[in-house]
Amino acid sequence: MFFSGKHTFINLFIIFSLQFYSCNIKKNSEAEFYLNHSDTVNYVGINTCKSCHYDKYKTFIKTGMGQSFHKATKQKSAADFITNHIIYDSSINMNYMPFLKNNELYIMEYRLKNSDTVYKQTEKIDFIIGSGQHTNSHLIFRNGYIYQAPLTWYTQTGKWDLPPGFEKGRNSRFTRIINDECMSCHNAMPAMSNTDEYKFLKIGDGIDCERCHGPGELHVNIHKSGKSIKSKNGIDRTIVNPSKLEWQKQVDVCQRCHLQGNAVLKKNKSFLQFKPGMKLSDFYEVYMPEFKAGNESEFIMASHAQRLQKSQCFIKSNNKNSNAKLTCITCHNPHITVKETKNESFNSACKKCHNTDSKCSNDINILIKENYNCIKCHLPGSGTSDIPHVQIHDHYIRKKIEKSNIANKPEVVGLYCVNNPKPEDENLIRAYLTYYEKFDSKEIYLKNARNILDKKSNEELEIHYLFLKGEYKKITKIAEKIKNADAWTNYRIAQSYINTKQWVNAENYLQKAIKQKSDNFEFLYKLSEIKQNLNKNSAQEEILKQVISLNPKHTMALNDLGFMNFKLGNNSLAFSYYMRSYNTNPDFLPVLKNLFDYYFSLNNKVKAVFFAKIIIEKEPSNVVLNKFIESEK
Repeated sequence: MFFSGKHTFINLFIIFSLQFYSCNIKKNSEAEFYLNHSDTVNYVGINTCKSCHYDKYKTFIKTGMGQSFHKATKQKSAADFITNHIIYDSSINMNYMPFLKNNELYIMEYRLKNSDTVYKQTEKIDFIIGSGQHTNSHLIFRNGYIYQAPLTWYTQTGKWDLPPGFEKGRNSRFTRIINDECMSCHNAMPAMSNTDEYKFLKIGDGIDCERCHGPGELHVNIHKSGKSIKSKNGIDRTIVNPSKLEWQKQVDVCQRCHLQGNAVLKKNKSFLQFKPGMKLSDFYEVYMPEFKAGNESEFIMASHAQRLQKSQCFIKSNNKNSNAKLTCITCHNPHITVKETKNESFNSACKKCHNTDSKCSNDINILIKENYNCIKCHLPGSGTSDIPHVQIHDHYIRKKIEKSNIANKPEVVGLYCVNNPKPEDENLIRAYLTYYEKFDSKEIYLKNARNILDKKSNEELEIHYLFLKGEYKKITKIAEKIKNADAWTNYRIAQSYINTKQWVNAENYLQKAIKQKSDNFEFLYKLSEIKQNLNKNSAQEEILKQVISLNPKHTMALNDLGFMNFKLGNNSLAFSYYMRSYNTNPDFLPVLKNLFDYYFSLNNKVKAVFFAKIIIEKEPSNVVLNKFIESEK
């Protein structure tokens, strides 16, 4: 028998069933047409594909996608580790230095005062994310969770700097947690725990063949058996070939990742469920700001699909009267790196429609000098609004490129859905709320959400809206009306009861959230605070230990455990927890105060003064500590 794997019986059933009734499948029903859309078909990995498709593998691994994610080693890094690089973030008074040790990558964070090092921590880097064509960013893997480190290598300018989203006073240091949305675009399809949306059971080693072709187990097993399942026009139904898809679904394969914005999942859907050949908007919709007056020149990095679809070339070639369908693979061969693709390959795609009879308004001498390079004028290289130090081609094809006036940015009027022109009201409300929450706290987003909510009642979304407005009492009044709420709605209700000091109700709703997401350490930490206010000390301690078993560097949980032990007279254990907390965040005021109390209780005036001075820098009006410092001079 040629079949292997735990789904052998299911694969066999599919084969023999299809031989019986495959002629009855509807011609355009791609959800039924491609058999690897079945949840029973597993991913097999790039090395399995390589055994039969070595020619494609050999070129693909050189592409940006093929180089997208690796274990952190010098060989996989594009960065310069020879020069001594130190990046200073003035917003938090921290220095960062990347370095190599025994072919492993590290980042040291430290603070200086009068040329003395007053704080230092070093983190080992586990993964590099990004091909190195534009950037290498750096990830830390801890107990199934992945955190982004605060340094990125920018290849085109040859420099280290803070990562996108960490600049301008937003440095989250080593605490930015990565979820399935991020990972499933920058890597092969991960496996996630159902106990927390941030916990990984399995991660890949770079974007692979199955991201564009779908899971390959059935395809491999069928071909190993010497059989095939093909349609009347010769399409292999066990694997998706994007070039055979209708143009809309062909674009969906690419814009699954090359379309960045506010991604809003449909109810009961996940980022891992979409497979090539499916309709992307059945799983999630991507929302972008809509402006009163167009801002055609400013764009974000991963906006290739959105920008291309604004182009008249795209619009006209894909209308119902056109036979020339323009999609991403009209110009790009996904198996070959753009670094090895000559300009003429891209220009020839333009010339298929804009032949020699087409007139170009540019001076003929310039055209000859530039060798009729369409790309240089109509898809120019440019910086992006979200990623510093990079240059990419803007995929919005235009006759004339107007530079935007940064001083006169157009007014935001709302959001629009890029991949669905007619989104449902509930999805649009959710888009406004999450965009306000995650990206930009302009009041217009909440105002627009409110306008739709007034017409389309939805209690879960109402609670989310009220939570963002800080109207907690209103939430507690409607909480009992909610049936079968999701984990985050239960969390928001619980937090609303906390804010109104109704601890028993808060405990009830938070336990509901934890039942749904049992390993969410932020939910658990919040429950520990409730237990403290209910004087359930043993339960509080148990939960805090559970938090740090999931996240050993949880600043607040470590501090709380230290304080509990300090009250019990367990000074040595208290100090251990305090220092672990301090080492994760030397600016966390509660642990600074606890360390002052600890040293003061031991009559260690030198250390007590040290921490008192740090506290005074953050609380200049602290009368007690000011008097203490004066008395010790």
